[in-house]
Amino acid sequence: MPVLRDELRFRLAGWAAAGLVKGLYATWRVEVVDPLGTDARIREGAQRCILTFWHRQILIMLAHSPGLNLCVPVSEHRDGEYVAQVMDRFGVQSLRGSSTRGGLGLLKGLLRKLEEGAMLGITPDGPRGPRFEAQRGVAMLARKCGASVFPVGAAASHALVFPSWDRFLIPKPWSRVALAYGRPLNYDDYGDDQAFCDALGAALRRADRTAGETISRVR
Repeated sequence: MPVLRDELRFRLAGWAAAGLVKGLYATWRVEVVDPLGTDARIREGAQRCILTFWHRQILIMLAHSPGLNLCVPVSEHRDGEYVAQVMDRFGVQSLRGSSTRGGLGLLKGLLRKLEEGAMLGITPDGPRGPRFEAQRGVAMLARKCGASVFPVGAAASHALVFPSWDRFLIPKPWSRVALAYGRPLNYDDYGDDQAFCDALGAALRRADRTAGETISRVR
């Protein structure tokens, strides 16, 4: 019975949270900055890639995710089940695993998802930070799979910012929200993990600036 109660609790919490996010998204005025047409190619299934964005922007990306055939790694921790339930209601696949415990199994699972045709969504500074620093896991994944890695930036005109390590971001109702796709990175152009991580971090910061500038222009 306790197991059934837990499962029901997770499902109800996921349903409620997903409803709130969808309601918020319906009020946002969203602009996608995408000079290369990446978003459209992904939705058509013509682009095999990894989308990267900072951990604080998960909610914005989740709200934008329907139609992306996205798979996102989720912590094995109990709280991860709530996240997985919310993602499921947006059509986002979750792959449970830890980058610090059993990371090899998670890496193999993500590679398998790519082979099956899914696109991966990765927060390179997650799950614990440091904030805005790309960690080695995303470099390992890019090196193994050879897929293009797209940085995506996000910004909102008005948002709640939580006092968490990642400064988690929730745009307020009727905010202007911008998503900015940057140019893709390929691991082979950098040659080692640290160089790739440095380049990805810089690309994500540029994408964030583009999103912020877009918001500033339309106010």
